[in-house]
Amino acid sequence: MCSRTLLVLVGVLLAVPAGVVEARPVSSEAQLWYTVSAQGNISEPFVYYLEAQPRVSEQDGRVIFRSAAGVRALQDLSFWLGYAWIPVWNWEESPALRQGESRLFQQALFTPKLGELKATVRARLEQRFLPGTTDVSHRARLMLRGAYPLASEPRLSFIVWDEAFFHLNTVEGGPRRGFDTNRAFVGAGWKLGAHASLEVGYLNAYVRRPSAQTDQLIHSLAVSMPFNFM
Repeated sequence: MCSRTLLVLVGVLLAVPAGVVEARPVSSEAQLWYTVSAQGNISEPFVYYLEAQPRVSEQDGRVIFRSAAGVRALQDLSFWLGYAWIPVWNWEESPALRQGESRLFQQALFTPKLGELKATVRARLEQRFLPGTTDVSHRARLMLRGAYPLASEPRLSFIVWDEAFFHLNTVEGGPRRGFDTNRAFVGAGWKLGAHASLEVGYLNAYVRRPSAQTDQLIHSLAVSMPFNFM
């Protein structure tokens, strides 16, 4: 039953981006994404989340710093308010370090356990303050994730997730309303201890770039180390 549920979830993940993007030329590049995160209890029902995520490509590099505070409504349902800052480094232009973006976000996080399958549904709204424009870009994100431990080795899990991004408004000199990005991940996780784990896998990110001649396809080695004290 759990295996069937996992297959259904994988099918849903793969179907998310279908039909929302017209065919356009695509440029591909390789990147490395590394994430360290921690979440835990402040005082019931309040919780915290911290994250640092460096991303490195041939052209540039950036780090996403996120922090959030949340309230647990139910054992597997929580609501969050957060802030993110993203500085960007360009390897060729001067100055090498340039200001990236700041953003506020609100999210609902649902983490049910369906038998052995650990599922995650995350809905997030972002208000992005982008360089070069005074308007605020609003973006919605929806992520579905499933982690299924192997019967022969419970510390090892098969992990898949997919996240779709949509711009909710058009900003002059910035994003346009409509589909923005789809990210799909497949990999494995290894439980290192009571509170830590390591996840490694392949991340495919398709980025819609209506102002450019081509869209972007990112092939990334994604490595993450989440610490969970909840």
